Amino acid sequence: MEAGNTREETLFNKTTSEPLFSATIPIPAVRTPSDMTRKIVSLAQEEKVNLSGVNLSQRDLSNVDMSGLKMNKACFASTDLSGAKLAGCRLSKVDFEGCKLAGADLQEVDLRHTSLAGLDLQGANLQGADLRHADLDGADLRGADLRHAKFENASLRKANLEGADLRNAIFTYCVADGANFTGTQCDGIEFYMADLREVVGMSEETRTHAVRMRCEF
Repeated sequence: MEAGNTREETLFNKTTSEPLFSATIPIPAVRTPSDMTRKIVSLAQEEKVNLSGVNLSQRDLSNVDMSGLKMNKACFASTDLSGAKLAGCRLSKVDFEGCKLAGADLQEVDLRHTSLAGLDLQGANLQGADLRHADLDGADLRGADLRHAKFENASLRKANLEGADLRNAIFTYCVADGANFTGTQCDGIEFYMADLREVVGMSEETRTHAVRMRCEF
């Protein structure tokens, strides 16, 4: 197809197949479906379009800027979001199965009731993220920035938190048995009645604080 042509592209709701957002964009000689999606998402981001329920599965959206978008119940299954900018997004109950999120910017993101189990979140910025009731079982959070993140009632069974920054994070009523806390920064961390059985690498100071706050080892 020659440069200068245009094409109407539409993103669909993952459950109803109803159109959520469409845009007429130029099509150069070579463009992949993921390139199309990047342009549409960029337009949606500029216009602050609500993309809740959007189906963006199996795409390459690495390093794309989607900051501030509302995408609750969206589908990112098997999508590459490594390095993507998702700061301030609403991503509650999103389908992230098989998604890559290493190095993603997820500051202040709403991830309540979302499954991130087993995902690669190495080096991700989750500062201030709302992870209440989230499933992070087996997640790779090595080197992640988790300052002020909220983990109330979350599940972190066997999650790898090695080298993560957990300063002022909140771990109340959560389950983190078997999690790896090796080399974490835990100043100001808040524990209360958390299940921390068989955790590894936790400093004696942090463990003492958790025991005092009625956590189970």
